[in-house]
This record gives sequence, structure tokens and C-alpha cells, in this order.
Amino acid sequence: MKEQTIFPREEKAEVLFQKILNDHWACEKLQETFCNCLFCNDDSDTEISPAEFSLALFNAYTNRDLSAFLMGICQNTLFDLLRNSFLIPYRFDADGKQNPVIMTDENGQLLPAYKGTAHEKEYRHFHEVYKDLGNQKNIYFAQAYRYSHEYQSDYMDVKQKILEKNMGVLLIRELPDTVKEKETEAEVYSAVWDLMIELEKNLPMAYVFYGQDSLVENNNRYDEIGIFLPNSIFLKNLERHVAKAEEIIYGEK
Repeated sequence: MKEQTIFPREEKAEVLFQKILNDHWACEKLQETFCNCLFCNDDSDTEISPAEFSLALFNAYTNRDLSAFLMGICQNTLFDLLRNSFLIPYRFDADGKQNPVIMTDENGQLLPAYKGTAHEKEYRHFHEVYKDLGNQKNIYFAQAYRYSHEYQSDYMDVKQKILEKNMGVLLIRELPDTVKEKETEAEVYSAVWDLMIELEKNLPMAYVFYGQDSLVENNNRYDEIGIFLPNSIFLKNLERHVAKAEEIIYGEK
């Protein structure tokens, strides 16, 4: 039978996997996320019928598709598990859905479309911090969410599942030039591994986003990295957290 995986198998992922295996903290995060998402976990809200479970199991065996089985038992592909363990970045606008949503302009002013929907107190706090920042370039008030994937029907259609939404501060920066030379997504994740893990260890629960050739400046396209600091976690001492993110990105001490 012809192999038919639900997601394209990531190529050249071995270097990324080895980086995770070499970091005990990363392995603990991955195991914790997997166990918390298991459908048999009493705290999990995953609903899967016996038929869906059996089909996922048999498809995984037939097609050598680990993600198909992981989708059935924990509603995460392998790379979803890595993202939700904060071990690799989320992609900007994954699956054609806008994420993150930028709600301010280049001067920190709330865009008209969001004046009736943004949390006024949170935006006001953002703007107070923003106006005192030394470098205001590409810093925005934004909304972002974490996601996994789930089966939509007995036909095993796949859709994004939103796990958590937050308002917060988004910093967008150009990635190092070496990233542009990488060929596969897994290789790119491996290239930014050290930067990402330093961000997560210093700013736990920050969302990191990645985009290839998605930052446009002066008619040139660049790879970009986005660091989203949720207000629910970083609202206090926000200015210090922004400064810490900048320090890590640019390798400053």
C-alpha cells in the first residue's frame, strides 16, 4: 500500500532531535507535554471514539506515520509536541491562519480595526512601556495563540485546535544570515535552537515564532524571529522582560 502521511515527514530532522536529546531540560519538557496531552489523562479534554483511535493506530502502522498516531492519542503531531513544549518555534500564520495578530502600527498606536476589541488596560500598559523603550522598531501590541491539531471527523480530516490565546508584546527581529542557507524546516529549527532555548530558559512560556523570507524591509526579504511575551505572564516588569529578550537576540551582556 502506498504511504500516505497526514503531514509531510520532516527531512533532516536528526540534528534537531540530537540537540533535544543532549539537553536534559528539553527532554523533561517534551515528556511533560506528551503526558499532559494523553487522552487517558484525567485532566485532558480530548475526545476520541474507539473507531477513531483504531483507525489512527492502523494508519500509523500501515503508513509509518508517527504523527497520525500521536494525533489520535494526544491531539498533537510530533512537531506540535515540540512547539507546545517550547522547544521549537511556531510558524508565522501556520495553516493559513493569522497568528500572531498585530494590533498596533509602527508608532505603537492601536490600529482602528482593534480599538473596540483590544483590552484597553493591557494596551495602555503596553504603550506606557513602549514610549520609554530605547529601540521601538518592530515592537507591537499583539494577540497570539498556541495550537495543536486534531481530527475533525470520522474521515480523519485535520484542523488546527487553539489551546490558549493571549494579548501581549511582540518583538520581530531579523534572523542571523546563517539561517537563510538552511534547506529544511528542521534544519532551521536546529540553527536557531540555542537562541530559542536561551529565550525559553530566561523567559519561560514566551511564544517564539519563525518565518522564512517573511520580513520585508527596503524591498529585501529576510528570515525573521518573533518573541511574544503574553501579558498574563509578563505584564509585571514588562520593560525588563523586553530588554532581556533584546539582550538574548543580539547576544549582548
